[in-house]
Amino acid sequence: MSGKGTAPGRGALYGVLGAWFGLTVVGQKLYRDQRKQTIWDKLYLVIPDWRFFAPNPGIHDHHLLMRDQLADGSLTAFREIGGVQERTLLHAVWHPHRRAEKTVFDSVAELLRYVGQHGEGLNGPDPSLQLSVPYLTLLSYVTSREHHPDAVRTQFLIAVSGGYEEEDEPTMVFLSELHAVGAAAKGRAS
Repeated sequence: MSGKGTAPGRGALYGVLGAWFGLTVVGQKLYRDQRKQTIWDKLYLVIPDWRFFAPNPGIHDHHLLMRDQLADGSLTAFREIGGVQERTLLHAVWHPHRRAEKTVFDSVAELLRYVGQHGEGLNGPDPSLQLSVPYLTLLSYVTSREHHPDAVRTQFLIAVSGGYEEEDEPTMVFLSELHAVGAAAKGRAS
C-alpha cells in the first residue's frame, strides 16, 4: 500500500477537524441573551458550546440544615448536614460519596428553582411543593439522618452564603414544614 493515496484523505480530515475547532472557538460567546436566537443556536447541534459552569455560574454556596421537634414541643438547634467533604488526591480517582453530595446539591438547586417559578400564594407556598421530586428527595435524605432520641418531627432549612466571602452573611431561603420521624412516622402510616 502506498502512502500517496492517504495523504489527500489525511489532509482533508485535518482540514475538516481544523475548521470544526475554529468554529468552536469562534462560537463561544461568554454572554448570551437567551431571548435572542442566532444562527449559532442551530449550529450547536454540531459545534460544541463549551461554557464552564454554564449557563449561569454558581455565586453562592447552598447549605442544608435540619432540626428536630421533641416530644415536649421544643426544637433543637439547626445543624448542617450534607456538607461537602474536603477533597484529597484520592478523590480524583475514587470518591463514591460524591454522588450523594451531588444529589443533595442538585435537589436543593431544583427546589429553589421550583419555589422561584411557583412562588408563594395568598395562603402560603404552593401546596404541590411538598409533592415535588426535589422536596421529597431532601425530605427522605433528612429523615434518614440520625435524630435526637426524643424527636417526633423534623424540619429542614436551605440557606445560601457567599462561600469564601466571609463578610457575606448566610441567608435563609427556604424552610420546610415539620414532618414526622421515627415511631411517629410509622404510627401515621398504619
